[in-house]
Amino acid sequence: MASYFGLTTEQFAENLRDNYQRHETEQHATEPLEAAQEFVCNTFPSPEAVVSGARHMLAYQISRDPIVKQTVRQIFYDKAKIQISPTKKGKKEIDDFHAAAPFKYLRNKPVRDLSGEQFFKMCHAEQEKLVKIKIAIDADLPNGAQSYLDEIKQLFYRDEYSNLVQEWNKQRCQVLDIALNKMLYPQLSKELKSKLLNESVDFTLMTCGLKLRNWISVRPYQADSSYKEGGHENVESEHTCCPVLSCSFTVDKESASYFAMIDADGQMVDFLRLKHLLWRRNSRKENERKAKEKDMEILKNFILRHQPRAVAISAETRESTSVMEDISRAITELEQEQSMSTIYVELVDAEVARLYQDSPRGRAEFPDYPPLLRHAISIARRLQDPLEEFANLCETEDELLCLRFHQLQEYLPRDRLAKRMQIEFINVVNEVGVDINRALEFTHSTILTHFLCGLGPRKANHLMKTIRQNGGRLDNRSQLVTVCEMGLQVFLNCAGFIRIEPSEANDDRYEVLDGTRIHPETYDWPRKMAVDSADDNDVPENPTMAVEEVMTDPGRLKDLDLDAFAEELARQGYGNKQITLYDIRDELSYRFKDHRPPFRGLGFQEKFELLTGETQQTLYYGKLITCLATGFAFKKATRDELDSANPTRNDETNLWKCPFCLKDTFLDLSEVWTHFDNGSCPGQAVGVRTRLDNGISGFISNKNISDKGVRRPEERVRVGMTLHARVIKINYERFQVDLTCKSSELADAQGKFASPKDLYYDQENADKEKKQEENKKQIQAKRTTYLKRVIAHPSFKNVTFKDAEKLLDTMTQGDCIVRPSSKGCDHLTVTWKIKDNIYQHIDVREDGKENDFSIGKSLWIDNEEYEDLDEIMARHISPLAAHAREIITHKYYKESDGTKAKLEEILMMEKRKAPGRIPYFFSCSKQFPGKFMLGYMPRKKPRVEYVAITPDGFRYRGRVHGTINNLLKWFKEHFRDPVPGAGAPGSRRQQYGQTPLSMGGGSVSGNTPYTPSATPSNLLDDSEANSLMQQYQFGDSRVTPAYSTSGFTPSDTPSSNFGDNNYWGGTPRTPKTPQMHHGGGDRYHQGGKQRQHHSRGRHHNRR
Repeated sequence: MASYFGLTTEQFAENLRDNYQRHETEQHATEPLEAAQEFVCNTFPSPEAVVSGARHMLAYQISRDPIVKQTVRQIFYDKAKIQISPTKKGKKEIDDFHAAAPFKYLRNKPVRDLSGEQFFKMCHAEQEKLVKIKIAIDADLPNGAQSYLDEIKQLFYRDEYSNLVQEWNKQRCQVLDIALNKMLYPQLSKELKSKLLNESVDFTLMTCGLKLRNWISVRPYQADSSYKEGGHENVESEHTCCPVLSCSFTVDKESASYFAMIDADGQMVDFLRLKHLLWRRNSRKENERKAKEKDMEILKNFILRHQPRAVAISAETRESTSVMEDISRAITELEQEQSMSTIYVELVDAEVARLYQDSPRGRAEFPDYPPLLRHAISIARRLQDPLEEFANLCETEDELLCLRFHQLQEYLPRDRLAKRMQIEFINVVNEVGVDINRALEFTHSTILTHFLCGLGPRKANHLMKTIRQNGGRLDNRSQLVTVCEMGLQVFLNCAGFIRIEPSEANDDRYEVLDGTRIHPETYDWPRKMAVDSADDNDVPENPTMAVEEVMTDPGRLKDLDLDAFAEELARQGYGNKQITLYDIRDELSYRFKDHRPPFRGLGFQEKFELLTGETQQTLYYGKLITCLATGFAFKKATRDELDSANPTRNDETNLWKCPFCLKDTFLDLSEVWTHFDNGSCPGQAVGVRTRLDNGISGFISNKNISDKGVRRPEERVRVGMTLHARVIKINYERFQVDLTCKSSELADAQGKFASPKDLYYDQENADKEKKQEENKKQIQAKRTTYLKRVIAHPSFKNVTFKDAEKLLDTMTQGDCIVRPSSKGCDHLTVTWKIKDNIYQHIDVREDGKENDFSIGKSLWIDNEEYEDLDEIMARHISPLAAHAREIITHKYYKESDGTKAKLEEILMMEKRKAPGRIPYFFSCSKQFPGKFMLGYMPRKKPRVEYVAITPDGFRYRGRVHGTINNLLKWFKEHFRDPVPGAGAPGSRRQQYGQTPLSMGGGSVSGNTPYTPSATPSNLLDDSEANSLMQQYQFGDSRVTPAYSTSGFTPSDTPSSNFGDNNYWGGTPRTPKTPQMHHGGGDRYHQGGKQRQHHSRGRHHNRR
């Protein structure tokens, strides 16, 4: 049946290869189903089954034909495009700054446009089940475009228009469709994906190798860092290191620091231990200053004794910069006092040293030294010769791979990465050459022989062992064969990279060309070149002497015609040696010249990343961070500005205001000018200084504090406040970042700070799915009491009040969660933790909303307006938390499980202990969150009133007190006064029956617990209230009304009832309560803080 389709597999393959119908399709005389009748059997019980089987068999044959596969593979590779869509997990985890964000949605990205490790990142994201990758051709074709199937089916069709031909053409088209879409395309997709992944992995490996090459391809450190193109001596100095003094320390200032003196051969000469290196030179403590000065004198004597040419400092923390300044200052003093040559101070990356200090290799080489001293030794050796220090990591493969080469390094095959690293060492070592005798003398240099061409670790170790057994020194290259019995092929491979320097012990056997890159099999050519370059009247008899002369005066070689010499060698059968001859001339001019670049000090960005631990992946433009406000930046006014200043006076207060610092407490204009002249004016505030968690300093200018204009940042920000900000600039030189706190930029609705998207990013599909997700959330929100909101703030959670309380259960006192409100989309609720199992819910009203999901432009709590949630945290929640903490930590606070009955029980117990005194205690109220119970027992019955905490202080009986001390003082003077609101007997039931209002101006409806703000006034029964009123009306001097200014006479107050505790006698009196030092949230609210200080001052005056 398959033969009835008109072309064999081979014929169709030739048509496809040539892209024209070389073989014409033969047409069967009957229709497909009719022709299939004769093939009906048990396996194929119907004509349709026969036709289907024939289609499948022919498609299989076509898909397996080599010519077809080769042709289709070429087209597929050329036209294949990548489609990427996120998984359910990816939609949740891939945000704007995720590594997969640029390709979260991709549409029709040609594979030829892939670059670098891009596809490796895609495959890694797919492996993490974040995205799905599809490689195909003819997917999502534009209107009118032809697919590859449409193009090639003409090569299988018969070009006729009869019904019979059209029926067979349909069958032929289905055969090609099966062959391509069901057999070839899936196979080629896997094949291409594997090919792209391998190419991307190879690129990543090459990037890792390039980074290692940049580390090791550096000349040995030279103090003068100058390189002169010239003679033999300069070339020799390239391979000579200078003595280095290194310094290592820890962040603990109490721990000792170590200095290691390393000679030019990398050997330990001496070390120094200083205990006070990290102490400040200008410390306020005299003993610290003297200890620091003593250590610096010891260091100066150590430097003077050993004369290092450079000092290497471990670059690990910010302390490295201050240590570098101290050492540089000491060296400058020495240079001036002793006329010493210049000693350079360098910061050195300590990553290799951290591996060496605790490695078996380090412990074996210096078993008696502490790890920090071994760390210093490695620092010095890396500065002297990075190649040797890095190569020693290859003794254990895991050590080398502990270094950080690439952000995707952990996903690379370890064997391939190790092989790539080995290739880089082989290239650099053979480019530089190995001084075999130095490697024999110093063990830390022996590792270089492992990378010589033709040797490897096993042969290199055998070679070193053989040389040690035969005198311990190699005098010339020929001894590799005669003494070490090296095989000819191994000798030919490695001889040109082994460098043998002259010495007194081998002058008679030394071959000068053994110190060059010239291979021994071509020694006759440089000798002939040396003889030919000599003067006719002064031709040396010995060719070796001619070589030595020409190496001292290489300019004579420029007159040689090397092209003619190359032609002569070619005529003698040596082949084309033109390039070799020019290389020989260069080697005679500069023996084993080191082509590596000289040492380069750390750049600003490198220093920033080493000392802070931040990289471009961890700290970048647009990153959201939290920082701590540490102070304000001021711009001092110039003399001209001061002379032309125009202070203004407030007509209401008659106080003068400074036009620069805006201080408005001057009684007279002369005070303002005195303010200018004595330099007490700090100038105009230009921004806020902050500190990030990693210690980096930040700066927020006035224009970046708020979307609204800010002229006085101290009114919006308090020192010690935690701010949410976004990075807008990184200053590597000053170790500083510029930040913004604008609500609009924190939300970043326009995607200004998002990672740049791929050129083929499918924004249409991304917006479509985003809209679908929003619609889904809306549908879910209708099923719940709360409307889920889209608010970009770390404290916001789309949770109910019960879930919020569960989350706060593990948080600290004062933490809060912002959540949707059951009142509707124009309200939010702030739930904050007063104490364990006690939470307050504060209603926030929103105005100026763009939509139901966004946050309002202005937020209101009661009658107070706030710009954003950060301002609510700073000006409302933080002061509340601080005041609550102040009561909880007060010495007269008692735990009562938040119940009034428990507090009354405590009061009665204390009363029984001292019946003649009046006990009083604070306790937290669980019934009315946000209020604290103030219980006292003047007679036989305990009384409990409520103290409400507010951002401004403590509200008690309608008065707001800035401190607890002021509250207690007023309470003890007026506790017998009628409680405001306690009047007729009928009012008692009414007040008990009502629920106090919330802090937000009303009760929270729905499932949210009530938040009280009014103080219950039903603390006295009717008879006691009437008795107190009658006593006052009849002039009872023991009762003083709240508005009375008269005090108590000493005779009214028995002195025996007073003490330094929370008891007092019949008449209230201020106890000797020590002044509380407030911290925490008090620093966020300037107004409250000022009132607090003023009230303290008045209290001290009265006392």
